[in-house]
Amino acid sequence: MLLQLEREFLQADLARVRALLDESPADEDPIEHFQFTHRATELEARLAALPAAIDAAPAAVALFFGGLPVVGSQGIKAVFGTKALGYFQKLVSQRFAANEQGPLASRGRVPLAEDTQLLLTDVVRGSFGFVLEAAAGQGEARTSLKVVVDEVADTLSRVAAPDDALFDEASAIVDDRQLGTLKEFFKLLDDEGASLRLVEGERDFELDRTAVARARHRVEGLSIHDRIENRAGEVVGWTQVSRRFEVWPHEGGPALIGTVAPDAMDRAISEGLNPLHRHFRLLLKVREVKARNRSPKVAYTLQGMEPITAPESWPSGVQQAL
Repeated sequence: MLLQLEREFLQADLARVRALLDESPADEDPIEHFQFTHRATELEARLAALPAAIDAAPAAVALFFGGLPVVGSQGIKAVFGTKALGYFQKLVSQRFAANEQGPLASRGRVPLAEDTQLLLTDVVRGSFGFVLEAAAGQGEARTSLKVVVDEVADTLSRVAAPDDALFDEASAIVDDRQLGTLKEFFKLLDDEGASLRLVEGERDFELDRTAVARARHRVEGLSIHDRIENRAGEVVGWTQVSRRFEVWPHEGGPALIGTVAPDAMDRAISEGLNPLHRHFRLLLKVREVKARNRSPKVAYTLQGMEPITAPESWPSGVQQAL
């Protein structure tokens, strides 16, 4: 069973045991009180150990579907369930490949797809749910896959969120190939009258029919265009924790502000590089996002940097500030 779901069962069991304890004072039935106390202590210990176990576990996620495709407690429409799980797997494979090799081509085979295959390990009833987990023995890929599953879950949550700012953050990290799969996924949910609850890591959220319709409307009105640019400038802002950068470009114009790709930040940290107020030739992924009835937005991701000498005419930091 998915550890996050086991935590729910343990919490419910502990609540019942504590209620029984309240009904069984030690002076009225000491044996029963002792048994319930022992059981409560055991459940508390198991709950306390779960966070570490969840962190150490391989990639895993539970997808619960409700609404019209679910027929009471009997089951779920086979075609719907198969398609929904297939689209989720495609999103995981595409995000993994994009993280490893950069934006994907609009067509063709997804690289490394076999390294990202999740296994259907359990079916959970209620609103009908599927548990997907990474195969045992995937080695180092297990850690990367866990990060990717978390990113996909985060994207689904943000795309459907009421806050437009969260949607903007999500659209800034998907490429055109992933956008196509998001459109298929939310179209399926909306057309079939389905809702979704997703449980992964410490994340647990539900997308009702309104949220699903909102997400579909957004992604169907979204277009994403990526390109690679080489720019040069002075780094005037750099934060490791949030992986953000700010650069004054040598050719003039507004500051370039964006995120640092994880591998680029890892290289900078391993090399002991402090880029502040130094000059670099930058390899940037530039993403232009156009949403329905909204102005286009441009996002920058720093993928590499090479130290260079500042232009002779370049002003000092004090002069720039003035």
